[in-house]
Amino acid sequence: MRLFLLRHGEAGYDALSDELRSLTPAGQFRLKSMLQQNAGLFGAVETVFHSPYLRTTQTAGLVAEVCAAPLQISDLLVPEASPRQIIDFLLEQNGDNDLMLVTHQPLIGYLVSLLCEGDLSRPEPMLPGAMAVIELELPAAGLGQLEAIL
Repeated sequence: MRLFLLRHGEAGYDALSDELRSLTPAGQFRLKSMLQQNAGLFGAVETVFHSPYLRTTQTAGLVAEVCAAPLQISDLLVPEASPRQIIDFLLEQNGDNDLMLVTHQPLIGYLVSLLCEGDLSRPEPMLPGAMAVIELELPAAGLGQLEAIL
């Protein structure tokens, strides 16, 4: 399984709540550019799961422009979610299929650390619009191989 962990693009701070923050025009532009440059990587992505927050929903919409996979909302991908719950979720998926998770910090940084290092001690400092590509034989702590951060 190849797992794509994508942090939402740059978002503004002019919303009534964190859940309603939307992507900035600059965030949309940078995200579109990165996704178009790497569109060839997404051919085998079976599903794009994203948090219900507005900025991740918008980010997933931009992914849909370059990737034919269906989008699915998951409450497991909110910022304060447990990385260990995400591993359990990944185990429930068909292990041979590539997946993309569109989520937030600190969850994404902890996921990269847990999957590739085996613990939560060194979360990856993923900037807005950054994506980690991880190869997993089996979704479990420490078994992931970080292929790239885009």
